[in-house]
Amino acid sequence: MLGREHAIGHPALTDERTGLANRLHFELVYSYLFNGADRGVPLTLMLVSTSAPDAEALRALGERIQATTRTSDLVAHLGGGRFIVILLGTNLSGGRIAADRMEMALQGVAVGPVAIGLATYRAEMKESSELLKSVDDALQRAAAAGGGVEL
Repeated sequence: MLGREHAIGHPALTDERTGLANRLHFELVYSYLFNGADRGVPLTLMLVSTSAPDAEALRALGERIQATTRTSDLVAHLGGGRFIVILLGTNLSGGRIAADRMEMALQGVAVGPVAIGLATYRAEMKESSELLKSVDDALQRAAAAGGGVEL
């Protein structure tokens, strides 16, 4: 549904530096999926941040992140060394497994520490911005701790 083929599609939806989905693509898909999450479909977001000193390193990071996810996940480049992954049909436990796998996969590719925030849709979330704030807060805690995964 989300799949890797979507990021290769229309240029307006593709990040030219990484070949991944761009912010617009993410926002369109995320808005649609968030509205379905209240009907019982698990939805988890993973926000990854690290430094990329140049375009080649940024592309390598994007490729590694893409290779580490399932074909049903959507990986988007948000800018700089920030990437977001939509883990559809994944609860927090499954998201933690995916985040740990991501952290291991980025060792040796990332320059400096890798910080990963993880958050899952909860029934009390009424606006999509609440889940985005939750994952961003988790990322900030991970960055403040010097890297790693935070929920």
